[in-house]
Amino acid sequence: MFKTEPMEKVRIIAPYSRKPSIIAFMHSHGIIDIRKSSIGLKDDYPAADDQELNELLLKVSGALKLLPKQPVAKAKHLETRELIGKVSGFKEIDAIYSLNAERASLLEEDKELVAAGEVAGYFNGTGIDFSALKSDIMAFKAFLLPTAAVSQFMGALEKGNVLSDSIVRQISKDRSMLFLAYAKDAQINEILSELHPVEIDLKSPILEGTPSAVEDYVARRRSEIGERMKGIGGELSALGSSCYSPLSNYREMLEIELERSGISSKFKRTEETFIVEGWIPKAGLPAFQRALEKFTGGLSYVEILATDELPPTLVKRPAFLKPFDYLMEFFSLPRSDEIDPTWIFIVSFPIFYGFMISDVGYGLASLIFATLITRATDREGLMYNVARVWQLSSVSAIAFGFLSNEYFGFQLNQYFTTFHGLDWTGGSVNSIILLTLAFGISQVSLGLLFGFINNYRKGHAKIAVSKITSLMLVLFGAAAVAGAFFAAFPSGITEAAAALAALSAIATIALSGSEAAELTNLVTHPLSYTRILGFGFASIIISKLIDTAFTPTLSHGALDFGFLLVIFIVLHFLNMILSIFEGVVQGVRLNFIEFFSKFYTGNGTKFNPFSYRRRSSTD
Repeated sequence: MFKTEPMEKVRIIAPYSRKPSIIAFMHSHGIIDIRKSSIGLKDDYPAADDQELNELLLKVSGALKLLPKQPVAKAKHLETRELIGKVSGFKEIDAIYSLNAERASLLEEDKELVAAGEVAGYFNGTGIDFSALKSDIMAFKAFLLPTAAVSQFMGALEKGNVLSDSIVRQISKDRSMLFLAYAKDAQINEILSELHPVEIDLKSPILEGTPSAVEDYVARRRSEIGERMKGIGGELSALGSSCYSPLSNYREMLEIELERSGISSKFKRTEETFIVEGWIPKAGLPAFQRALEKFTGGLSYVEILATDELPPTLVKRPAFLKPFDYLMEFFSLPRSDEIDPTWIFIVSFPIFYGFMISDVGYGLASLIFATLITRATDREGLMYNVARVWQLSSVSAIAFGFLSNEYFGFQLNQYFTTFHGLDWTGGSVNSIILLTLAFGISQVSLGLLFGFINNYRKGHAKIAVSKITSLMLVLFGAAAVAGAFFAAFPSGITEAAAALAALSAIATIALSGSEAAELTNLVTHPLSYTRILGFGFASIIISKLIDTAFTPTLSHGALDFGFLLVIFIVLHFLNMILSIFEGVVQGVRLNFIEFFSKFYTGNGTKFNPFSYRRRSSTD
């Protein structure tokens, strides 16, 4: 339950002539995590087709992005050379790229047309003919500037004695267009650099003839472009109907072939054989050996290697609990030579979260929010996996809400059951304190026990024993405190527990300096679990205050009812968000800091088998 899957490191020796088929066999079985061999033989290398495969993959992937998505029918995987021939001869790819290039060109032309039409609009009513703006001795410029700045601008130009002619046209309340005609040798740039107007581009080849003629041409040409764009969309849609499925098949096959080609760089070879090394789950090794021997007709050899190398980490859990593994991996993957604490995290996190929420209404809202997130996010992403854990934990919040008889701060159990629940604000407080302390003592003690097991396995005898003396300190110390302050034990037992706790502390200091430095944490970490009570109590008190002050009633009229209802909902929503945030943060903290710090090393290497998940092709 608390172990990762046992692994064996193996070496496979097989005929070099059978390399492609054996690679395909290993790839389809997906059971071996291939590692670079360190034996003193020549390195193998990827197949000669590697670069061609990569170029074709880029080409196919690019074409697929240009097509509308269509259903994909599965196709049988093709051998490398046949696949290269099929993709190279798929002429529709060139047609797709050609249509896309035409579309890009039309979009660029349309942008130019829009800009030219806008310029023509500035000149409407001015009598300017753009065809006349060509001269060997005169230059022409137009600018946009604030209307209030026109006088200053014109004054500067007249002062510089560079103007031949000008036109000012107000185009909006605060903005004007200024057209200038001046001698080409006039020193106008210095003046313009000081005033910083926005220049209008008059060099577009579309600007020919009068402004109205330009606008007519722009409208007509943009209409033609729109029609052609629709035509391109239709042609791409038609190509998508016939090409999307085979191109998707080819893309997947090319990806698979590239993976198979690239994996050769981890192999060693002789003239007649190639050598593969890697990790295989111990439980699956016999079946893999039999299958490989049958596939190669007895021409392959599998050797189990003795090694001090740390195996990769593989855990097996039901699919609905995989999000907890995702979060553990996000934090730090357990090493294969230590206890996997994920099951404790799976059980304890929902309990801590549920206890800190302790409200059926808040729990149901959590469940709804989490479900919405799972439907809107990628299954492989962090948000999805956090939301899945949140979903499971929300069920715990609903259960603890029933036990606490809290429904958005109201007590409703009496309407359908005789169980009235825990009284957080009255007689149940001491029981809840003791329960949270019991959580802390139990989890910290379990962490120390795991620490003993991990260190004992690694041969760290002193540290292992110091974990036991630390465990004794926690247990005897808790018994001494319970006897002294809560009269849980007779005085004789209390004194003996205190003495044993002191001896345990001395033994821990003598055995291990690192554990001695943790002595204060052995006291503070169990007490830290009382934060469960603190945040749960705060949430319940705030919800009751909201209910007392803002529960809407019709006795004060419809307007007051609506006003109070809005405040009631908003305040409960804010309290719920705060409670959810604290429940998640503190539930994670109690596991990852108070618990894991007693034993957990982490930084394991994930088992990464040489495999491919097929979506649109078959072996």
